[in-house]
Amino acid sequence: MATTADRASQRTLTPAVVGAAAFVVICALISIAFVAARGGLALPLASPSAPVVAVASPSPAATANEPTASPSAAPSPGIPTSPPGPTPGGPTQPPTGATPTPKPDPLAALPGCPGHPGCYVYTVRRGDTLGRIADRYDLPYPLVLALNPELVDPSIIVIGQPIYLARDLFARLDPCPKRDACYLYVVQPGDRLSTIAGRYGLTMTAILELNPSIVDPNTIYSGQVIRLPDPTP
Repeated sequence: MATTADRASQRTLTPAVVGAAAFVVICALISIAFVAARGGLALPLASPSAPVVAVASPSPAATANEPTASPSAAPSPGIPTSPPGPTPGGPTQPPTGATPTPKPDPLAALPGCPGHPGCYVYTVRRGDTLGRIADRYDLPYPLVLALNPELVDPSIIVIGQPIYLARDLFARLDPCPKRDACYLYVVQPGDRLSTIAGRYGLTMTAILELNPSIVDPNTIYSGQVIRLPDPTP
């Protein structure tokens, strides 16, 4: 009587089993040849949306000192941008047509010369010189000399001495009676006709024409009254 192992061996080696196995092998070979002819197996590629690798953010200490720039908004096309307004605290332009306030004349603070408008009296103080007085009141030095013909030596002035100041060269002189553009001058000690002419910007000829009584220009004397023409009538 056959054993169980003999029956199993006989069942395995039956023609049907051998045929089935051969069929499976043939199918496998056909599949392999087909795949090889198609270029091989196509393996799935990695997904384009691969997970992002986390990157360590900089420490707060490193970013604290880095300047942050805020993007400026670009103007929209077709929309005009308004010009920037005035900077607070910046210089302001005076209104158009405004007239500046005139600076007061410092001479107006001095007492006036009696009977002579535009003439003022300054009293010499300690440390004064004639040049400093002229600069203080914005006057040309020759003009101050012409207004003070009594000064024998302009470099010597004393405290309390009156000095006459004006903007007009003839401010201290009296006008000639019944004659325009003419002034009366009293000759001072040491005066010569040439020095008087130079002091007032005149020529000796112009002075002699107004003073026909002067026969010799070298014969004028102290206290004599002569006429002086105004060169700018």
